[in-house]
Amino acid sequence: MTTAPIDATGPAASRSLVEGPDWCEPGLLARAGRYPLAVEAPVMAAVDMLVPGVSTVTRYARYYSLYWALSAHAEDAGLDRDACRRLIRRAEVGMARISQAYDESDHSLGLAHGVEALARLGPDAGAEFSVADATGSRSYSPRAWGFWSQYNGPSGALGTATMDGGALRPGRHPCPPQITEMYAPLIAAAERGAGLSLPSAALGRLSLQQDEDTPDLEPLGSVFSATVDGRHDPEAWTGDDRTRRATLRILARSWQLNPDADTWLAAFAAGVAYGSAAREDPLLAGEERTAAWRGVVLRHHSVGAWRHLWAALVNEVRDAENASRGHLHDWIAGQLPGGNVADFEAGLPPVVDGQGDPMPAEEALLGDDAGVVTDVALLLLGARRLDSLTGLTLRTFKGRRPTYLDPTWVAQLRREFAQRPIAELGRRLVDDMLAQSRRVALRKVAFNPDGTISLFSRLHERNGVYFADSSEGSGNIGLRVHQLAEIAVQVGLLTPEREEPVTPWGRQLLEVPA
Repeated sequence: MTTAPIDATGPAASRSLVEGPDWCEPGLLARAGRYPLAVEAPVMAAVDMLVPGVSTVTRYARYYSLYWALSAHAEDAGLDRDACRRLIRRAEVGMARISQAYDESDHSLGLAHGVEALARLGPDAGAEFSVADATGSRSYSPRAWGFWSQYNGPSGALGTATMDGGALRPGRHPCPPQITEMYAPLIAAAERGAGLSLPSAALGRLSLQQDEDTPDLEPLGSVFSATVDGRHDPEAWTGDDRTRRATLRILARSWQLNPDADTWLAAFAAGVAYGSAAREDPLLAGEERTAAWRGVVLRHHSVGAWRHLWAALVNEVRDAENASRGHLHDWIAGQLPGGNVADFEAGLPPVVDGQGDPMPAEEALLGDDAGVVTDVALLLLGARRLDSLTGLTLRTFKGRRPTYLDPTWVAQLRREFAQRPIAELGRRLVDDMLAQSRRVALRKVAFNPDGTISLFSRLHERNGVYFADSSEGSGNIGLRVHQLAEIAVQVGLLTPEREEPVTPWGRQLLEVPA
């Protein structure tokens, strides 16, 4: 027997289930989709190019050196695909067990990947690899390749490890002997043992929160900064390496210039996006990627506004008993002030100063967040930015091609609705979001081997009434600046200290002023 919901358009409390034979099992499977408005692509594409070798889920420098060492061993031992996968999974469980034994949960670095799963599964001491060899609910990870799935692409871009014919192999940079030696005890246990024998000084030095420098930090710092023996030769490195180095230099200099910033991203934005530093500081002005980053950071605000506004709409659908289009129109109109769009814009902060440099108008609005009003204001500021940005900054801000809901789209609405009530613009934004959500969902439709169809969307419409399966995430997407900064701290290039934002070694490798 199977069950299917009925009365989907009614109040949540009135919805019920009907039972039927297996042949009436629903053929349309509704699943939560990512990026429901597809407004993120231009920013994500730019970040892919500007931060090669780091992703939003690569939290630890230690794992880059782990896979570097594993790749060298896999090549030396001639391991095939299955043997490589077994080695990776066991080594990852070993790293989690070491972190569990030696690291503190309240440390700023946190604990290694997989520690929570290891605590939940509770394998016997000395037999931890059972959860690496297991599948299903007894496995530490639902993914066949474990956390390597997160570090695979970044390691390939970095040149430390890659996949060749399905097997793990070294990248274009040979693994230094000191790193293979550092991981030798863990690799030996993962190859032949049932688990780890702890305590162990050799294994303990693999923990994340080591106070003393470990042998992997200098090679990793050199690769991330694209240097050999403390010097950068552009001809010896790929375009990705030079771009990553440039972004690191921009980050380091922005952190030096803005040591009181609350976050890495705030310091970075203050350096590249706002004010005169990008024009006057020799390092920032001399690096063309500064202009690209300015476009990314400014466009990021528009992306966040759309995501936040859409999440608010979906929450309204979930809370309402009868969320028709008219209801959603009334909802957003009730959130917005009176007056027309031009009057509303007149009260917004200026986007440039007297020198033509961008001002932090978006930051001012976010500091006093007013929900839907702030979201609409951010979208209008993004459209206004089109009039003041130029060159590479403008091209990066706009993206490679026009898309639905991009700043150019909003600029057209801004002109069309200038003398009309701001509430009318709000209703139009609702219509545009609903239409775009449907376009994106239909574009992602998947036909499954069993004959069913998967529709990736939280919001659905039936007979003119909208209903939602769950809430949408309202946070903005990441720019990888935080992850890059944290890795730079871990390998000894930057520090979180205001008194010395960049280490002496970092200043040497990145060629930033004292």
